[in-house]
Amino acid sequence: MVKFNGIPLPELVKDFDKVKPKVFVQRIIPKKKVAYRRVVGDYGYEIVVRGLIESNLPTRDEIDEALQNAVEILEGFADGESHELDLEDHSDLLFCLAIDPRFSRMAYNKISYEITFMQSSLVQFGTLQDSVSIADVLSGVPGKVGLLEDFVGVSENIKHYKGVGGTEYGFGTVGSQNYPRVEDGLTGSGSDQGLSTYNTWFTKLTIAGPKTVKEIHVYIKTAVGNKRLSLYDNSGTNVLLGQTSTFVGSSGAWAEIPLTTAYHIAAGSATFWLGVTELDGNAELYQSTAGSAGDAYLSATSYVTAGFPSTLDIDALTSSNLKCQVHTSSVQIKGFMKRGSKLTLPSQKEIYYVKFYSHVAVGNARVAVFDEASPKVKKWESGSVALSAGSNVILISSGTPSTLTLPAADYGVWWQYDGVGDAPSYTAGAAGDGRYLAQAYGAFPATISGDTSTAEKWTETLAELGWEEIV
Repeated sequence: MVKFNGIPLPELVKDFDKVKPKVFVQRIIPKKKVAYRRVVGDYGYEIVVRGLIESNLPTRDEIDEALQNAVEILEGFADGESHELDLEDHSDLLFCLAIDPRFSRMAYNKISYEITFMQSSLVQFGTLQDSVSIADVLSGVPGKVGLLEDFVGVSENIKHYKGVGGTEYGFGTVGSQNYPRVEDGLTGSGSDQGLSTYNTWFTKLTIAGPKTVKEIHVYIKTAVGNKRLSLYDNSGTNVLLGQTSTFVGSSGAWAEIPLTTAYHIAAGSATFWLGVTELDGNAELYQSTAGSAGDAYLSATSYVTAGFPSTLDIDALTSSNLKCQVHTSSVQIKGFMKRGSKLTLPSQKEIYYVKFYSHVAVGNARVAVFDEASPKVKKWESGSVALSAGSNVILISSGTPSTLTLPAADYGVWWQYDGVGDAPSYTAGAAGDGRYLAQAYGAFPATISGDTSTAEKWTETLAELGWEEIV
């Protein structure tokens, strides 16, 4: 146990450096990178002691007071006078000045410290004053009684610790990529409809974003040969947004065909065109619903083999009021901030990391911690993190603020995803398990209100800070 002026330093002294600085003269040598240097003497020892102050008192206020009292005692060592320093390493006792005490908050109940002691002379045998216990010293200072009894540690000279994750809170079960789907367009049954002399059929529909279109579904009355589906915007010269590979499908059933590349529709409502094309003379039968002139357009050209063109003037084709029974199937992930199941902290915790599970190494995510107040208040958020496949551990120290201590209460881990890949891990839950709010990918708001309840559960947890000794 290191003592200064008879007062033990806090019990957990992690290590110390003991060096004897040299006195030297130095001259610059022209055209040389290294100067000439000659040692002409030395000073006394310089000892740098590093340690950890910790308190396990019941409340945060008591902990803060205990830590502050300990800091004041250590700061009081630097009183400008020499006192004896006992390193208890079987070396001679030294008279030293304490200078430059430094402190760093590591956790809500832990402070690391570093104090430099400069030797002034050796202490002669028999001149030591009687040792004083830290409890005796503290008992004479108001509000400091019993302080060091609450310090936790082992009196060893060399001990190092690292932060590790402790107990995790939240929903940690890995789910799937089978996300809830939203359908836009004609989803019911209609009347039999063949294309006769035409081979391509476009149907107009309105979609409200944000949504990411994953599939196009079409009802096939009679399946004959290969077909292909497409999604176009409704600009002057219509731009191809996505298309499917060729397929045949089954008679009397919905064909649910994925786009080769999913397409994201941003917030707001817009009109689009869904295209169905077949081979010349296939005589396919679909289902249709009567609409108004301009709701659909027909073309004799087939795009099965070569694929749909990148641009197309759909309004220049043959107008029809018969709309094909076709619709999009979308997921609502990109363009939203979402929260999985609510988590409860049973007591005050310092948080070490947030964990977010991704099925694929595609895209980026942001995560944040909010309370469950009304409105919900942001406690911490990360920056944008490139996802890897599996559990993505995002340290609190990498976000804002760099430390996070939460009192016992209910909280939620919220996330955003900027890609169209099937990254987040989903599990079907019960009504009220999840929450969501539309938002373009970016920094989280300071508060959340007006969010919507869902039955979605997402694999995300947060972990309290633990400590592990480095041997």
